[in-house]
Amino acid sequence: MNYISGVLLELNIYDFDKEIQKVFNFNFSKIQPINWRKWLDISSIEEYESLALKQSGLSDIDNVFERLKTEKTKPKQITINKEAYLNSFHESDYLFLCHTSGTSGADVSDLKWIHMSDKIVQTIWAPGMRAIFEASGLNSSSSTVIFVPSRTFTDGLKIDKNRKIISLYSSEFSQRLMLSLIRPRKYLIDQYKNSKNLLVIEKILEMDNISVISAPASTILTWANVEKFSRGIKRFLVNNPKNDQIKNSKLFKKIENQGVVSTVKDIQKEFSKIFSECTLVLSISSLTEHEWEQIRNFMKWEKDKENFTNLYVGSEIGPFSASIRLSTSEISPKDRMFVFPLHIPVIMKNGEADLLSRTKHRIGELFITRISQADPLINIQTGDIVTIKEQIGLPQIGGDILRAPFKLKKKFSIIPKYRFTENYTIFVGDYFNLENVEIVNPRRLFACLAKKCNFQRDSVMILKSQDTEQQWNMFIPIKNNDRKSKLNDIFQNLIFCPSGNNLNNAITKKFLNLEIVDNIPLKSEKSSSELLEQVSKGIMPKGILKKWPLYVAVPDKKKNLNS
Repeated sequence: MNYISGVLLELNIYDFDKEIQKVFNFNFSKIQPINWRKWLDISSIEEYESLALKQSGLSDIDNVFERLKTEKTKPKQITINKEAYLNSFHESDYLFLCHTSGTSGADVSDLKWIHMSDKIVQTIWAPGMRAIFEASGLNSSSSTVIFVPSRTFTDGLKIDKNRKIISLYSSEFSQRLMLSLIRPRKYLIDQYKNSKNLLVIEKILEMDNISVISAPASTILTWANVEKFSRGIKRFLVNNPKNDQIKNSKLFKKIENQGVVSTVKDIQKEFSKIFSECTLVLSISSLTEHEWEQIRNFMKWEKDKENFTNLYVGSEIGPFSASIRLSTSEISPKDRMFVFPLHIPVIMKNGEADLLSRTKHRIGELFITRISQADPLINIQTGDIVTIKEQIGLPQIGGDILRAPFKLKKKFSIIPKYRFTENYTIFVGDYFNLENVEIVNPRRLFACLAKKCNFQRDSVMILKSQDTEQQWNMFIPIKNNDRKSKLNDIFQNLIFCPSGNNLNNAITKKFLNLEIVDNIPLKSEKSSSELLEQVSKGIMPKGILKKWPLYVAVPDKKKNLNS
């Protein structure tokens, strides 16, 4: 890729917003790299903690380890009020603002905003993103394909009263930052919604020497599935009936001659051919074994020889960990990630806080201490559950990042037949401890049950029972079956599925009651197609589309899940 005075020449790129990338290049391309590979040489807990203090800029803070035992950062200390912040900003430089994905189902106006200051970018985001992508094989001689969330109407470059403001999802911010740091020879970057766009697909097929693909698992799984891929392309064609550029494209003419499905199969073959040697950069926490099999078939990988980098990057904390391989010949590890020495991580369990590098617990909620513009932010609550795999040297955590339960703002109603009070709060997440009922990674649990018991996997719901203070009702949607026989089948197979023993014990001790239904007694106020249209138009954040494997409903009078 060629640069003249910080300006990007456009010969080797396909970028849906070239102007913003020019700004990133101008502002961040001169950040000096650090030798992140030396992190892997750390051999003791003390060496890690010393480097983490130095790298995070916290080495001059008095009693930082003691403060970790008692202090916490309030959410308002991390985020900003966007409008108030803009009114106080009068500098001529660019202001970089990032927002979260809105997974709780909030409106765009409710998104959390974070100011990406030069200090935070240089000390946390730049070294972390460089480590992830260089470890994946990207350099200035190779190419990359990147898909980022579809923007909301607030996103992009805006100039208001001479203030130059860039607002983005933190995911897009991190990818554009990486591009400005590594400067790959060629790259394509576009939004998720355009992964079925014929013109974008043609650009990918024209690229050579692609070493890294960075995209969500859902995009790869769509490409890997003929039916889903075909539906996506058909929808694209319906939405663009009069576009001359599309009609003149090679793929459109091919579709006219041999049809959508046949063309999609040819695209899949070409994708598989050019992607087979690539490293796939994505979060694997939500993937089931069936989905892994689909990806392996598409990428032409052998089982246990997959070529990917698992990563954990949070909007409030930045790049935290990744499954960095010690050598190019090493197999990508699914079950562990190295923790970057860019923060001070703490594990909270049963009200007790201890350093991740020293805690006696193997699982707990992650809190992060990091540098900020002024004083350090002590114990930022990530809302994520991690497992500790190794503490000696550079710490390692499990490959699955589990979301702690949180209240869903997306509006639902419970079918009258099943509710015993008017108002409920809906919780979602990947880890629940519901008064003697512990559920870990429900997506994998229910996917396993569905396969073993031969039913179509869908979202499951747990509802607090009226009959006893301790009991919960679990509704599993299975249509057209002998319910009594299927219930017995599920109960017998629980012990053979991940964390199924916990549910088996809860059912045996009558803390949990199973019930098979045609549909779970939970109804969204808006259909999936309505929400998808609003996200595509930028009216709603992408997080509202997330379909959770488990919904837990409790009466509003309960303050939280365990009260």
